Amino acid sequence: ASIVIDKEGMLYVAQEVERASSSSRNSEVGQLVKLDPTKPDDPIVWSVADDAGMWATPAIYDGVVVAPTDSGRIVGVDQKTGDVLWEKELPGPTWSSPVIVDKVWVQGDCNGVLHGFDFADPRTEPPELWNIQLEGCVESTPTVFKGQIFVGARGGKFYALGDG
Repeated sequence: ASIVIDKEGMLYVAQEVERASSSSRNSEVGQLVKLDPTKPDDPIVWSVADDAGMWATPAIYDGVVVAPTDSGRIVGVDQKTGDVLWEKELPGPTWSSPVIVDKVWVQGDCNGVLHGFDFADPRTEPPELWNIQLEGCVESTPTVFKGQIFVGARGGKFYALGDG
């Protein structure tokens, strides 16, 4: 997963847990971590543990960090406190990173479904607005440009969805 930087310069890091022999630091720190780079001796602001780990890059929107896990669990975390505000279950693994555009959170799952969730109030569990069945696990991160969603899936196809 890539590191995300907010407006204040804080870093948000998601990490995987692939095997039991992984670094013991995984269990000490957690898999979603907010770091303050101005405090190198004690940079951890908060952390959220997840036994499955995280491969996707988290997204930040209106004070909420959205982080998909390897198991399919997706958490909405308060950006300031690290409190888990809500959880949503999708067919795992969820390796596709979340994209939030115009108050809609777009997320792929490994059943080949691309979901659109209402993100008008990101502090509450977002209801599904729509979903589209694609061929194969959606591991790639969707992108949105001029009203169209572009995404690839394991079925070997690249999709351009919407009227644009």
